[in-house]
Amino acid sequence: MSVATRAALLPGTDLGRDSTERGQFRARELSATTVLITAVGEIDAANSGELLRFVEKLLADYDQLVLDLSQLGFFATDGYSALHSIDTRCKRRGIDWVVVPGAEVMRVLRVCDPEGLLNTAGNIVSAVAALARGPHTHLQLARAVK
Repeated sequence: MSVATRAALLPGTDLGRDSTERGQFRARELSATTVLITAVGEIDAANSGELLRFVEKLLADYDQLVLDLSQLGFFATDGYSALHSIDTRCKRRGIDWVVVPGAEVMRVLRVCDPEGLLNTAGNIVSAVAALARGPHTHLQLARAVK
């Protein structure tokens, strides 16, 4: 799968940044229910846990997550472990999410996720559109009923 041209960031509220030795993470609120988290630089054993913690601290406030990894220059299998953990935590909380992979992430996903179980999109706009279409989890529907 080839990655389409990167979309410009959508207007939103800047939720902050976190830098590591190898990478930088930033978050923007796209809507009251959707957060965009972007990673730039590298994801490897040294900072994959920091990416996971950065995502984790924002999950409680949103129903949808777009994780933009299209600007990474390096993505190790430790990064896939972080993605798997994010997937598990999102499923538990009923959060719909999509990964926007770049070439480095796709290289690892071809090996670690050959069935394509992680939801991916070619760019940010496509990811937001996919979230708007669903799928919506049972937990989210239960939250709406309460």
